[in-house]
Amino acid sequence: MFRNPPRPTTPAPRPAPTPLRTPISALLALYILYTLYTLAFARPPNLFTTLRLPLNAPQPAIHSALLLQQLQQLRPDDHHSAAAAGNGDGSTAVPVVPVLAPALEKLLARLASLDARTILVRYGQRAVQTCSHCVTEADYALHALPPALLSYTLAAALLGAVTVRGTARESRRSIGLMLLVVAALMEAYWAYSVPIRIPSRQKHQGGSPDDIIMWHDTLWSLRHALFLALPLSIHLLPAPPPTPTLSTTLTHLSRTADAQLTRARLLRLSTAGIQRVPELRARATAFWARERSAGAAVRHDADVRDAAERMGLGIAPSEERTLLGSRDHAEAQKRVAGEGALHKAARGAVAALKESGLWPRPSNGGVQ
Repeated sequence: MFRNPPRPTTPAPRPAPTPLRTPISALLALYILYTLYTLAFARPPNLFTTLRLPLNAPQPAIHSALLLQQLQQLRPDDHHSAAAAGNGDGSTAVPVVPVLAPALEKLLARLASLDARTILVRYGQRAVQTCSHCVTEADYALHALPPALLSYTLAAALLGAVTVRGTARESRRSIGLMLLVVAALMEAYWAYSVPIRIPSRQKHQGGSPDDIIMWHDTLWSLRHALFLALPLSIHLLPAPPPTPTLSTTLTHLSRTADAQLTRARLLRLSTAGIQRVPELRARATAFWARERSAGAAVRHDADVRDAAERMGLGIAPSEERTLLGSRDHAEAQKRVAGEGALHKAARGAVAALKESGLWPRPSNGGVQ
């Protein structure tokens, strides 16, 4: 009982109600399905990866690969209709000549420049193909910024819905938004500043698109992976413990104070009981002797005294106390008046114990 006094029992805080948990889960499930569909079937176009051509492929090779791809995509019905259109009885077949779309012809014309191919690696094929007024790299960067910014805005809106009040995830909103902002800044900086070196055609005849990282496509995939993992992890991780109310906190503090007061009173009684048992009294005397010798050794160390003075915990003794070491004598010779702050704090603590009634008072004519 003296060693382990009864501790205050505090009821566990009830979990915060989450009335919006079910609709938010349904919204998040739809968003996950949409993101997975986008990653699987709506990737940004890139003719170099689609045609398995190196970035330094000549323009005629790209044109021929596009025509061959369109010819392979023609259905058999298209071949029969073209043959029937050549002659009424279908005896003479008219060869089907695929024609590129004007947008692809315009893209091929722009890809004649290596700078345009570098921009394609940085900002994607759609930026090179759709921006008609772009001349410099900064123009293409500004043209590619709105779609990426819109995707980050939608992700932030979903994150706000996942952490709305009533989901018990409100405290994680700032962390999620900070991650989105950092990811957006890193993506913009990397796409604009990453060095891209296109090898010459003489040194790289049998190349492939894997020799050069298509940074736009890679960053696009990483961005959508972040959009998929961040709200899902915030939604599925256990909710943080609710903050206790003020009344609960005050009740807990009151019970803790009562328990500590009881422990202090029991400590006074146990100290008196120890002196009545010879074995315990011997152990206590040996313990305090070791503590006294360790304290004296510390007080005799000049470095410890200097550090204590700098921290405002000086241990200089008062004038009426016995000098304990060379440092005490040196301070006495320098006529250092007063006592250290640590001694003053100890005296104040003892005075507070006396006022609170915890100090053992003499009884029976002064006999303890």
